[in-house]
Amino acid sequence: MPTLQNGSQLPLVDGRNIRITGFIDEGGQGEVYRVEMDGEPYALKWYSKITPSEAFYKNILHNIHMGAPADYFLWPLALTDKVGERFGYIMKLRPANYRKYSEFLTGEARFASWDTLFVAALNITDGFMKLHSLGYSYQDLNEGSFFIDPENGDLLICDNDNVAPFGVNLGVKGMPKYMAPEVVTDRTRPNTHSDRYSLAVILFRLFYIDHPLEGRYTVQFPLTDANGARLFGEEPLFVYDPKDKSNRPLPGAHENVIRRWPMFPPDLTAAFTKAFTDGLKNIDSRITELQWLDVLIRARGMLVRLDGREQFVNGYQPETVPDGCRLLRTDEQIIAVAPDTVLYQCQTDCTSTDYHTPSGCVRASVSDPNVYGLGNLSDHTWIVTLPGKDPVRVPPKKFAPLLPGTIISFGNVTGKVF
Repeated sequence: MPTLQNGSQLPLVDGRNIRITGFIDEGGQGEVYRVEMDGEPYALKWYSKITPSEAFYKNILHNIHMGAPADYFLWPLALTDKVGERFGYIMKLRPANYRKYSEFLTGEARFASWDTLFVAALNITDGFMKLHSLGYSYQDLNEGSFFIDPENGDLLICDNDNVAPFGVNLGVKGMPKYMAPEVVTDRTRPNTHSDRYSLAVILFRLFYIDHPLEGRYTVQFPLTDANGARLFGEEPLFVYDPKDKSNRPLPGAHENVIRRWPMFPPDLTAAFTKAFTDGLKNIDSRITELQWLDVLIRARGMLVRLDGREQFVNGYQPETVPDGCRLLRTDEQIIAVAPDTVLYQCQTDCTSTDYHTPSGCVRASVSDPNVYGLGNLSDHTWIVTLPGKDPVRVPPKKFAPLLPGTIISFGNVTGKVF
């Protein structure tokens, strides 16, 4: 039952007042309300079930003063005065088009496309790169931390009240199965390194649904505290560990990862293998956010749409590339291209991680659908060399033929068509 009544007012520490306008939800720490502040609707997280420490209260004040690391974060905007031992903080409301991350695991929500899934993964990674770059750690990264728009991959990161500067911990440990092994076994408190382990779990489940450490070995044991500490802390074993097959996914129990593991490009499987073998116990072997961005951009670059259907191409095995698809090889990556493929700035500029802004698009000729052209959507001229021809300039809004053997200089990146 809600503890705050509609119409009641609460004072903020900055002197303003908010008015309760409706109940939204409740969780383990308290309740979430719709409120009105300065005539606009917001959300209030009210700690009605726990009594946070004074350090916790001051840390939220500090985070409000510092501001959100990026627009992804439903960051604390204002803090209430204490009412006895109770208080809460104000944040933006979540729009109705965003779905809980956990709903994508249960099938209640589905991404509009594989490309949308990659955008969501890139957004999650980018959000934590920005958070960590400011010296913060999230400390409780789990399946309740995200809301995602299934139509475009847009992201909101919630529950930011435990975010603290690196080296500071306010008592939180994390959610079982998402905590790093060294946190499970109490060898350390959550920090940036443990965030990176939890991020790998979040990304793995986004792509493969099942858990990276749950296979035929782990399902033998009831999940007691002791077994959880052993299986996820002391003796964790990746389901696709290349040296130990004893915890492989169990047919009938882990069908998602069985079906999806061979489906995605090699860059992705190699990264997850490293994250959950070397990275399980060696924090220096964990994949950083910048490395994840590179992996995800490479893997996304092998996704094409042919005959109206998305499919992944293994650019490392040209003999398996389907008809209607070509490869653009640069020094940095291999990009599969087909009609309607979009190139992004991160693919044509080696200094960029911008995976949103298009820099080129592939179109089939109206007169001959087997002839493709790459349209220049950037703001600078490309230099294109057709086989046996002199280089020509392709300014913005013009097309370069995508003939095998064509060399395209995008600026600081040069690619060859195969």
